[in-house]
Amino acid sequence: MISISIIVPFFNEETYLEKSINSLLTQTYAFNELVLVDDGSTDASLSIAKTLAKKHKFIHVITADMKPVHRPGEKVVYAFERGFAALSSPWDIICKFDADIIFPSNYLEKMEKSFSNNATLGMFSGLLTIEKNGVWKLENISSQHVRGPVKAYSKSCFSSIGGLRPALGWDTLDELLALFKGFTVEVDRSLRVKHLRPTGFEYSASVAKAKGEVFHTLGYGFILGMFASVKWAQKQRGGFMRVLQGFLGAWLKNKPKLVTIEEGKFIRKYRWSRIRGRFIG
Repeated sequence: MISISIIVPFFNEETYLEKSINSLLTQTYAFNELVLVDDGSTDASLSIAKTLAKKHKFIHVITADMKPVHRPGEKVVYAFERGFAALSSPWDIICKFDADIIFPSNYLEKMEKSFSNNATLGMFSGLLTIEKNGVWKLENISSQHVRGPVKAYSKSCFSSIGGLRPALGWDTLDELLALFKGFTVEVDRSLRVKHLRPTGFEYSASVAKAKGEVFHTLGYGFILGMFASVKWAQKQRGGFMRVLQGFLGAWLKNKPKLVTIEEGKFIRKYRWSRIRGRFIG
């Protein structure tokens, strides 16, 4: 029987936290351990988490170190790492879930079956939906990408990729490294979770610039980095000059990358194959 452990970092999620955890407590396949990581909430989130922990012995609450982290992506990874260090039970699958997600009752059951039936499966997720005029529709973000709010890793994959990197783009890098290491990834389109607080689309200028830097640090190279910058700006409906500034600045300064030379070669080859596949069919 596969053991599932879950880590949920949260920050000011008093409106959503209990609903999200209750959707995990009513799963048709039970998880083994749940660690809730408070990342400095100033609302009632921590109190709600402690109340849940008192009711369920398999739920633990910890607080994250208040590091002076300002770059997007880093803060949540540091919180996750604190939760990971606090795990007390053996696990086969580790999940990093957000605190504003409502899961269908069979989510963990279908996830467990996917990992059990595929020895090479390294990462898994369902799809995120958001409410628009009373209807739950897919988020306008890649449906082929294992999304950050609902990540699940096999033990061997998580170990092989070296865990999560505290940097913007961590939830793209982990998937690319998993593929590089020979694992497969799965997005189950039949599993649709409700994202109560949708991913922000209105990025600040500083975040747009940081996103451009990511395309360099992931080893995209000049042409692919330019292509990714254009695509990102189109999805955000703006911010092209800022994201381009971030990418070109990092490329011209040859800032250190998050990947090795071999990993970069693989990433570029993989990305170009996906682009060709969209046009060729």
